[in-house]
Amino acid sequence: MLWCLRSLFWLWCLAIGVLLSTEPAWAQPARLLVVVDSVGASPWTAQFIETLRSHLRVQHPDAELDVETFSRSVGGPVRDGDLPEWLRQKYAARRYDFVLVAAIGYTQSLVQLRDQLWPQATLVVPLTNDALQVVLRDTPRTVGLAPGNNVQATLNLIFRLRPKTRQVAVIASTLDGDPLRQDWRTALAALHGRATLIDLSGLSIDALRERVRALPPDTALYFAAPGTTATTRLASPRDVLKDLVARANAPVFVDVSTMMGTGAIGGVLVSPEGVARDVARQIESLLAGTLPEHIGFEPASPSQTVVDWRAMQRWRIPLTRLAAGSQVLEQPPDLWTAYRGQVIVGVCVVLVQAALIVALLVERRRRRQAELQAREQLTQLARLNRGAALGALSAALAHEINQPLGAILSNAETAELLLEAPGEPPREALRELLAAIRDDDQRAATVLQRLRAWIADAPGRPQPVRLNGLVHEVVRLLDTELRLRDTDLQLELAPGLPAVLADSVQVQQVILNLVMNALDALQTVPARQRRIVVTTAVRGEHAAEVTVCDTGPGLADVEPERLFGPFYSTKPQGLGVGLTISRSIIERHGGRLLADPVTGGACFRFTLPVASAARAG
Repeated sequence: MLWCLRSLFWLWCLAIGVLLSTEPAWAQPARLLVVVDSVGASPWTAQFIETLRSHLRVQHPDAELDVETFSRSVGGPVRDGDLPEWLRQKYAARRYDFVLVAAIGYTQSLVQLRDQLWPQATLVVPLTNDALQVVLRDTPRTVGLAPGNNVQATLNLIFRLRPKTRQVAVIASTLDGDPLRQDWRTALAALHGRATLIDLSGLSIDALRERVRALPPDTALYFAAPGTTATTRLASPRDVLKDLVARANAPVFVDVSTMMGTGAIGGVLVSPEGVARDVARQIESLLAGTLPEHIGFEPASPSQTVVDWRAMQRWRIPLTRLAAGSQVLEQPPDLWTAYRGQVIVGVCVVLVQAALIVALLVERRRRRQAELQAREQLTQLARLNRGAALGALSAALAHEINQPLGAILSNAETAELLLEAPGEPPREALRELLAAIRDDDQRAATVLQRLRAWIADAPGRPQPVRLNGLVHEVVRLLDTELRLRDTDLQLELAPGLPAVLADSVQVQQVILNLVMNALDALQTVPARQRRIVVTTAVRGEHAAEVTVCDTGPGLADVEPERLFGPFYSTKPQGLGVGLTISRSIIERHGGRLLADPVTGGACFRFTLPVASAARAG
């Protein structure tokens, strides 16, 4: 009994080891055999296999894909339905889950190969037609694609792009035995009444060259990618198409994507990538457990209309005739596509600059308004300053006006006494009294006119004036004030001083402010030491200068620039705006007003550009 248990234990361990060392069938990676025709070993086939491999690897990275060329040259010509012995022997010891038939015209032979070597494998036929689907309908474990009518779609595109087409020349191997275009005759039958068919199928390359040179007007060429033609030289369909496009006197249309880039306009294209994606989807569905009978022959994905922009331009076909969703190759990118980044940066720069310009314009307008307001306020302050100066001169002005008024009164009373005296009135004496009255009246009127003009709200425009004359006017205005304050004023005026371009009232106000400040500063100085000196001089070639100096206490304890600040004054009752207004007036005239502290007094000087320099500026 013990011996039996030991034997069973070792048998069980051996079975477990065998199971662990042998990979089960359900765990083996999927294997595919893709059979292509030697005539189909072309860019189309290469793109199809590469796309199929890349799509399968996404979900099934361990899947294996082998490619076999079903060559006509090995063992002689082969008819569909005959299975070459070399092919059976080559693959007898291999296992495949899928046999993909891309050998056009040899489907029945590959059905036999599948049935003999891998009866459980699924046959996948990506390129079929109505007749082939009927034959394969009863073949077990067979799936495939049912392509659309690309011939009819491409013919419709020809008439859409070239409505005046009257002939369609078809270049194909044959119109009756094409395994991919079984619907040639049906599609071309629709041309009756609209265009004439020119059959160029089966011709040699040399014959095609001659025919395409002399096609009738309003003809369109339909190149159906024929195989190698009967000629002494071998050429691929793509090479043949390039040669014919260069010679043809009509636009060429195609229905296979690998024929693009040859100079053909394009068409409703079957692409190897699209077919490979459909086949990969079917294989993934089968690997997921779907039965082949539930898949059958599915409709292929719709073909896309693709045209070459260069060929469209050559034949002057507008892109507006294309349907929505059409793809245009080789079209130069527009500005936005080619330079999107640069355009965005440029637009941003322009917007920033525009915003900056607007901001500057707004700021300029605000500054201009502020300047106008400041100028208006300065004018008002200057007027108030002149009024204050007149207040300070009220005693002198009253004395100056009272003198002519008193003389007028005295002369009028004398005239009355002469008229009341007995006898004939002395006419000559009366005439002298009336003349004196008139002179005194004009003297008083002149004083009042000068004061009215000086305190006016709107001073006159700048015009050439003589500084020496302005100084004399101010001295006449201050003559009485100087006598009342017991102050000596000396004039040192340069002869031949050039005229300056200025507002005479405002410049007089500056001189008056400076002299009045000097008079106020001299009130603490003994009467015999009170002296003011007003000097004019030429400074350089383009400026004239006025200096007002006094013998007062000076500016030793005051920073000169502080004197020109608003509301700063060294006088107990001063407002501190006189010098500020004076400097603003001088700077507005293009000059400068400075304070020069000197030993035993103070000096203020200002410069103004001469009239010629002011006009030139």
